[in-house]
Amino acid sequence: MKKYMLTIIMSLLIGFLLSFYILKEYENPNIFPTFKENETAYLIQQGVYSSMESMQENTTHLSDYIYSVIDNMYYVYIGISLNSENVNKLQKYYKEKNIDTIIKTTTLTDKQLIETLKQYDMVLSNTTDENTIGEICKQVLSKYQQ
Repeated sequence: MKKYMLTIIMSLLIGFLLSFYILKEYENPNIFPTFKENETAYLIQQGVYSSMESMQENTTHLSDYIYSVIDNMYYVYIGISLNSENVNKLQKYYKEKNIDTIIKTTTLTDKQLIETLKQYDMVLSNTTDENTIGEICKQVLSKYQQ
């Protein structure tokens, strides 16, 4: 019986030490997840400008927009959606306001922004009211800027 007790105690001790080491590795901040939650988003682009001044002159009629600078060019976006049907609805909304647009795609990785866009897309899917659509665009763009 004494022979088995020593073997059992050694087995438990080795198991404890190995499990402690393995669990410690999972807390390592240098380990990155293999899969990320990405979502394709549709951006409604109003225009591309070569300078900040040109962009500001040509967007005075827009109440809300965001822009990005890529290779010294200013890209102006006036709508964002995760749903292709909603982006078509937004493009139609802007066409009725005589604003020409094109649709671009991008990949979003911000989980909070993705969840917010999903909520706005649910509301946008169920409305045809122009004021509501305009307010949704305004809210989404303000969330994207944050």
